[in-house]
Amino acid sequence: MIAAEQQPESGGWWPAGSDADGLEPMPTWIGDTVATRRFGSPEQIRAALPPEQVAAFDAAFEDALTAARETLRLDELHRVVQMWRRQALLAERDPEGHRQMLATAAETARTGQPRPGSVPWTALKAELGL
Repeated sequence: MIAAEQQPESGGWWPAGSDADGLEPMPTWIGDTVATRRFGSPEQIRAALPPEQVAAFDAAFEDALTAARETLRLDELHRVVQMWRRQALLAERDPEGHRQMLATAAETARTGQPRPGSVPWTALKAELGL
């Protein structure tokens, strides 16, 4: 198998790897290589997010910093930064599609109802044979 760094950045998941400082294994999305290069700091991540996501980023980042201070572990901070790097990359690559995804998620959370035509995760897994 070719190393993840040599794979095209078209999307998909790779087997578990470890974070940059080797603290803990975590699943890696092939886009993480690009996202890490493009958004190397929390400041860059925040700047790339649409305005409707900035408050959520700030809150998640602050919570992760608090957890790091309290536990003296960086794993939660790494997880939060990685997740928001992915959001920033998706927002950068397809701003309108990203906004639509956010609106859909907000509507689903508000109403508690799935969107028309959506398929439950269990049904999709069964269809895919997972």
